[in-house]
Amino acid sequence: MIVKSKGIVLSYMKYGDTSIIARIFTEDQGYGSYIVNSIRSQKSKKSIGYFQPFTMLDLVLYVKETRDLQRISEFKSHHPLHHIHQDLIKSTITLFLTEVFSKLLQSEQSPNPELYNFAEESIKTFDGLKTRVENFHLQFLLKVGPFLGYAIDDIDNLFSSTDKLAPSHENHGVMDLLMKEPYGYEIKMAREDRASMLDTILEYYEHHAHISKPKSLEVLRSVLN
Repeated sequence: MIVKSKGIVLSYMKYGDTSIIARIFTEDQGYGSYIVNSIRSQKSKKSIGYFQPFTMLDLVLYVKETRDLQRISEFKSHHPLHHIHQDLIKSTITLFLTEVFSKLLQSEQSPNPELYNFAEESIKTFDGLKTRVENFHLQFLLKVGPFLGYAIDDIDNLFSSTDKLAPSHENHGVMDLLMKEPYGYEIKMAREDRASMLDTILEYYEHHAHISKPKSLEVLRSVLN
């Protein structure tokens, strides 16, 4: 059947001589893999740039329930991004988040419109932030939990599932701010504390969602440092 849906690109890999397989989180179908034919061909009328991480697209999909790999018939930009792919810090955070988000979405192969709306609005906000972007990945991973069924709504629950010691009173307050305040809110913390908090969040998801440590973690740390 033919399905029209919005979608958020997470990654892609080359397929054959001219095509790609894109991993996309769609509003109507959930998370899935899609073939995009001839996008790498010299004769292609559209750029592979449409499939950069976090790009938001309007899609026409060919969907067969008996097939794991679906096809994209048509696509166009849904909401252009102006800064995420041009700014080194933002692009590195994006690379890291799309890797972790893809791992968390493995079980989301059915529609989850609330999660989709959260992700779309978060990306739009991130693209527009001019300052205070260094905490975005922490806030995103804390805020996305409830949409995936992981109740990271209490700091003590977060630490009780990891090998980390309970945070100091000061860092407890910082984590609470990261959870509750909007993106871009000024939350001051030392570089070492930011790295430690990210380790705690990742350990939580490793324990509950059984995801592996992201390969892009060291790249993220190198750029933020």
